[in-house]
Amino acid sequence: MPPVVHAPMLSPKWSIATEGLDAEERQFILDRMRPLSFDPRAILFDQGEPSDTLVLLTEGRVRLYQTLESGEEFTFGLCIAGAILGLAALVTREPRILSAVALEPVTASVMTRTDFMNCLNMVPRFHWNITRLLAILALQSIERSGPLVLDSAAVRLCSTLKSLARQESGDAAGLRLHVDGLTQEELAKMVGVSRNWIAIALGELERLGLITKRRGHITIISARRLDAFIVGARNH
Repeated sequence: MPPVVHAPMLSPKWSIATEGLDAEERQFILDRMRPLSFDPRAILFDQGEPSDTLVLLTEGRVRLYQTLESGEEFTFGLCIAGAILGLAALVTREPRILSAVALEPVTASVMTRTDFMNCLNMVPRFHWNITRLLAILALQSIERSGPLVLDSAAVRLCSTLKSLARQESGDAAGLRLHVDGLTQEELAKMVGVSRNWIAIALGELERLGLITKRRGHITIISARRLDAFIVGARNH
């Protein structure tokens, strides 16, 4: 099986792309984007498709993954609102190297390549921001790839759960988190293991008092305790 990362949450980048733009320049760009919505598990785009649009997530989370010839999936990461999808492929005019699937209801703004190039030509500051953003993404990819492929499956599972989790209502400290609507098969694909391994590992995490689970719902009892478990497993 190829190395599989533990699905880091990709931080928002649209703020970098629009940094320093005045109101008129921002509106010029926004006027060239159209809104789209996707249901949970809907495909935003597929690996191998022409990269003819830029996708800006405005709400919800998306999983980026690559499917190998063997059928195995390599999870690249989880994206949140503010993330830009397909930027590098759009600039290089290469087919998409990743697929994107909605993990929950997702809304996005989409810009065609023609409009994107027009924005670069008409708004010099936007052009510079995109150049800087591509450099940042390249550096982050290098920094992230080395350590993550060395993580054990248990660490990848815990990190993935943490990335997927939402804060429980009424928990002011934000320590109690929950993951809803995710099947063990989907979680196995993200971590890069079998469904049976996921079932056993979740049972062990529950035995250790780190989580509780029921069908379609996982509760992280304490984010701090889960973080401590991850650190301990990495240092073991």
